Amino acid sequence: MKYINQLNNFCLILAVFFLPIHLNFNNIFITCFICLSLVLLFFENRAYKWRLIKQSKQLITLVSIPFLLNAVGLIYTDELVKGFDYTIRAIPFFFLPVFAIATPKVFVNSYKKMGYALLMGCLIVAVYSWSHAIVDIANQQKPWKELIGPLYSHHSLVKKLDLHAAYLSICIYTAIGFVLSQLKTYNRQRKLIVILAILILIVFMFHLLSRNAIIYFLLASIVYLVYQRKWSILVGGFATVILLAIGVYNVKHNYLRDRLFKSLNLLEKETQFSKKDDRFDRLAASYEIFLNKPIIGYGTAGESKHRRLAFQQNNDKIAYERDFNAHNQFFEYLSTFGLLGAASYLTFFGFLFFEIFKQKNGFFLYVFTGLFLACLTESIFERSQGVVYTAVSIALLISCKLYKNIDELVELNDSQV
Repeated sequence: MKYINQLNNFCLILAVFFLPIHLNFNNIFITCFICLSLVLLFFENRAYKWRLIKQSKQLITLVSIPFLLNAVGLIYTDELVKGFDYTIRAIPFFFLPVFAIATPKVFVNSYKKMGYALLMGCLIVAVYSWSHAIVDIANQQKPWKELIGPLYSHHSLVKKLDLHAAYLSICIYTAIGFVLSQLKTYNRQRKLIVILAILILIVFMFHLLSRNAIIYFLLASIVYLVYQRKWSILVGGFATVILLAIGVYNVKHNYLRDRLFKSLNLLEKETQFSKKDDRFDRLAASYEIFLNKPIIGYGTAGESKHRRLAFQQNNDKIAYERDFNAHNQFFEYLSTFGLLGAASYLTFFGFLFFEIFKQKNGFFLYVFTGLFLACLTESIFERSQGVVYTAVSIALLISCKLYKNIDELVELNDSQV
């Protein structure tokens, strides 16, 4: 069992490493981790582990709500095949918390390694994406200003890796938050390396132009710097952001300006560079679907065709042709599972924040606040990347609950990294 345990830990770390890099590899390693963990659950200290699980039934139910909703929705959906696929995708929401309860040391012993794996994964994506863009611009002899144009920014920057800018940005600011939480443990040389990595990731995140992530990261950074009383960094950073924002806004024919400012919902204007962002207007389509079946909705994946029809009736050609989801997790559940889904969503996040405040853990408050805000503009739990990110975060939260606080995890792992 020793080698299975080692392989299991390795698969978990690799799953986190590939989370920002490649969806298929991430799925492979998280599947291997689940399968190996099941083997260990049944063949290593089985009685003790099952006793822990039975004692934590309420906890498991609350943190696996996204999976349970999909499973229940299969009973009455008319899209059984598609619904089954959605439910399989949500499996980590159930199994990872179960494993965190039965064998919390799996996550405890891998905590720091997972954090650095995420950091390395994000850096690799940044280096690869920029390298590809630079080579492409050089080969086609385009002006270098194209690097911040629409062909090499936002989703186009990570197009070759088939990644979503918003989900990648979540991984980036999480990795930054992790290394900042470890900053006090580094010597001077290591601090310089980490600060350089942070600066690279910040620039890359701004290049990805995921506005939700950028705004949240800036606000969280202000709170962190004020809390740490880093006044010089706060003033310098604030001045830099203001000067860059003024510069970007005043340059004519500027994709960054149009993406960051002109297409914000408060200042919506369609330009030759950027279309109006209609995601909040499209919530009306999900609300219309909810009104048709307000109690339990259409079931897992059953709302999709009805939302598409609503897009067609609202003359939203882009959303209709691309079969968009709600781009808001609350409205996703509201339209799919009705009031049951809405209540489940609020219960899910309410419980998570309750646990975080009980633990008084700043890092998890940072992670889950960002996740909650991301759910305002993305249907996070509908994509595998969002599912794995959230499930791993919950599993770590549960492990910390069992080990009291994150400091014990750090001390336990210092000798291993």
